[in-house]
Amino acid sequence: MPYSDPRAGAVGRASPPNPPDASGRMRALARPALMVAAFMAVGTLLRFTPGLHGLMADTALLRDGAWGRAVFLLVATLFCALGLPRQVVCFAAGVAYGPFAGVGFATAATVAGAVAGFSWARCVGRAAVRRWLSGRLGGRLARLDTLVAASPFATILTLRLLPVGSALMLNLLAGVSAAPARSFFLATLAGSLPQTIVFVLLGSGARIGHAWQVALAALLFAASAALGLWLMRRGGMTQGAARDMS
Repeated sequence: MPYSDPRAGAVGRASPPNPPDASGRMRALARPALMVAAFMAVGTLLRFTPGLHGLMADTALLRDGAWGRAVFLLVATLFCALGLPRQVVCFAAGVAYGPFAGVGFATAATVAGAVAGFSWARCVGRAAVRRWLSGRLGGRLARLDTLVAASPFATILTLRLLPVGSALMLNLLAGVSAAPARSFFLATLAGSLPQTIVFVLLGSGARIGHAWQVALAALLFAASAALGLWLMRRGGMTQGAARDMS
């Protein structure tokens, strides 16, 4: 009778998953952390450099009644729909409108821009978007498509919370997937809010000189990134899925 080591089957059945790559997580968070630091530095420079603080304080056009606010929302929505860094929109909203109204305007522009990209991909350019995503992602497209289709709200929420990846690519991917529009909208609203608050606070704190707002923004950024990583591990999503969206 041939010899078989009973330990081999046990090991095969009980092999633990690979441990999480802590260094990989740190590398993934390095770029967004540098972005937060850069906005903090820009705000400090604008506030304490003679002649520049007046430029940041002069936001009368954007606060000029309904017209100024409409101009801001239109430009900011287009900015977000094109996949440009929405952190710029949030920072500008904080400078122009302060922390509370700024969060409202920045959230409206962020969600409207995301919905515009989602709707275009779903209703107009589905075939073209599929070809573009296939060229960018290759074989990874099927894996991401499966994740979004299987658990749309949780997947989109997690990817929104993680401060990595391309918002435009996620909007388009969700548009051509089977994700319900309602799940996309709610996950985008909830998942983008923490970073919106962070960058609005940075803008508002830089304009009026409240250091506590800047400190709170840094803490909220760390907390939202940690929540995104926790959801990623809890849902079985790999770091590769988040990196694929870059």
